[in-house]
Amino acid sequence: MIYILCVSHVLHWLLNAGEPILSVVVIGTPVIFFVSGAALSVSRSKRGIVETVINRLKRIVVPFYIYAIVAIVIAVVATLLIPRIELVGFRPVRLSDFSWTDALKVIFCQDVPHIPYMAHLWFIIPYLILACSFPLQVKLTKHVNRHVYFVACILLFVVVQSFTQNALIREVLCYNVFIVAGYLYYRKCDMRLCVLLAVIALAALLVNEFLLGGHFSPLQDHKFPPDWVFCAYSLFVLCLVSLVFWKIRVPQNRLLRIWNKRGYTMYLYQSVIFAVVAALRQHTYVSSAMPVVRVLTDAALVFVLSTALSYLTYPLERYIMDKLK
Repeated sequence: MIYILCVSHVLHWLLNAGEPILSVVVIGTPVIFFVSGAALSVSRSKRGIVETVINRLKRIVVPFYIYAIVAIVIAVVATLLIPRIELVGFRPVRLSDFSWTDALKVIFCQDVPHIPYMAHLWFIIPYLILACSFPLQVKLTKHVNRHVYFVACILLFVVVQSFTQNALIREVLCYNVFIVAGYLYYRKCDMRLCVLLAVIALAALLVNEFLLGGHFSPLQDHKFPPDWVFCAYSLFVLCLVSLVFWKIRVPQNRLLRIWNKRGYTMYLYQSVIFAVVAALRQHTYVSSAMPVVRVLTDAALVFVLSTALSYLTYPLERYIMDKLK
C-alpha cells in the first residue's frame, strides 16, 4: 500500500512524471490481488461462500460507507470555512450538489461524486466479486492441477478481453489471474518456474512492441480496461519482485505494521491526503522545486499525513464496526 500511495499515485495524481515512468510504475493493483490470494492461502479460517460474502461486506463495504460520509463532511465543511476554495484548486462542494443518482453511486461503491481525487475506488467492485466468489475457485483447485488451473485463468482472460470492452468483466478476469497466483503459488513456487513465466511475459511484450506494431506506453491505456499487455507486464514485474524478495527479507518495524494493519483505511482516505498535499504545493516553494525534490517531498508528505490521519480514521472505523456487530 505504501508503494501505491507514495509512489504510483504521487507520480500519477500530482503530475510528477511523464512517460515511460508512469507506465513502469503501474503495478500496484495486481500486487494487491496477489497479496489477497496469498493471505487466503495461509488463512486458517475456511469460510463457505455465505460466510465469505458476509465477512467481505463488513470488511470492505462498511468502511467504504464510513469513508464516503467523512469525505463528504470534510468537503462541505472545507467549502464553508474557505470562502474562495477554488483558489487552492478545488471547486466548492455543498450538500445541495448531491442527487439521488449520486447517492446510488455511493451505495453501490462506485464513486463519491464531487469529491476530488476519487480515481482509486474503481477496484472495490471487482475485488468484492472475486473475494466473495473465491471459495468456489478453492474447491476447483482441489480437483485440477494448479499449473493447469493458473494457465487456464490466463487464457480465459486473454480470450474474453478480445471480444468485449466491458470494463467490469475484463477487470474481474484479469485480476483473477493475480488472486489465483497468490493463492496457488505463495511460498509454493519454484524459482525456475518464476523465471520461466517472466521470460514468457517479457517475450510476449517484445513481440507485440517490435513485431506486431503494438504499443506499451502509456500503460494506462492497457489498464482501463485491462488487456493482455497489462496482464503480461504485471506478471513480468511480479515475477521480478518475487525473485528479488526470494533473497531479501524486509525487516518489520512499527510503521510497516501500522500500514499493513490499516492499509485499506489509508487507501480509502488518500483522497483527503492528496487534496491537502495538492493545496500545500500551490503555496510553497515545492511547486517550483526540481522534479526529484518535488516527488520526494510529495511522497514524504503523503506517507506522514496518511499515517497521522489513520490514528483518527482507523479507530473511528473500528468503533462503528464494533457497534454493528
